[in-house]
Amino acid sequence: MVATTGSVLLAPSPAVEHNTMYYLKGAAAGGICCSITHGALCPVDVVKTRVQLDPVKYNKGLVGGFRQVIAEEGAMALTT
Repeated sequence: MVATTGSVLLAPSPAVEHNTMYYLKGAAAGGICCSITHGALCPVDVVKTRVQLDPVKYNKGLVGGFRQVIAEEGAMALTT
């Protein structure tokens, strides 16, 4: 078989019917992954933003910034 311009050679795939449970599982997996990512990266973003806004005050790097924010405002300040 010779491929012509514009044609694509694909293996035929069987038609698969997806039910509501399939989409619910996908939505749940996406929500769980998003929650984990947001929980891990939001504190990093808080410290990064504070370093950008006030580099004189927050001049001890990322770990030092974490310690400084926690010491001054408490750990909940990292969730904002």
